[in-house]
Amino acid sequence: MIPAMITVPYDQSVSPFGVKIPFAEHLGIQLVSAVKEGAAISIEKRPELANSFGAMHGGVLMTVLDLVMTVAVRAHYGVASGVITIDMSIGFMNPGLSAVSAEGRVLNAGKSTCFCESEARDESGLLLAKAIGTFRLMDPKR
Repeated sequence: MIPAMITVPYDQSVSPFGVKIPFAEHLGIQLVSAVKEGAAISIEKRPELANSFGAMHGGVLMTVLDLVMTVAVRAHYGVASGVITIDMSIGFMNPGLSAVSAEGRVLNAGKSTCFCESEARDESGLLLAKAIGTFRLMDPKR
């Protein structure tokens, strides 16, 4: 389900994320906010997203953290173009036993390369995972 459009600094005509991301849609990730200072997304915990322990699968958390940083990059530059993950490192602290929210922000931005960070938390605010990454904004004309 695609959420209703919220005010963001880029074109949402294709997707709330600025570009069509079928995997994010498949997972049910929802855009919460996207402003120059950062972005926020959320995902509900569902049985098909769980690991063998019943917690949110680590691959889902990695996807959420990666996606929120790419949204932060689009919002920072104010464009709806592709963003490529160059490098990403993640640390897992706690299992995700409920819905997950994530926030991402650009720490340093060049002409097309950004250094970002993101955090994922459960409904109680418990830190589940933290990531840092390097991203490249693609030329929207390509």
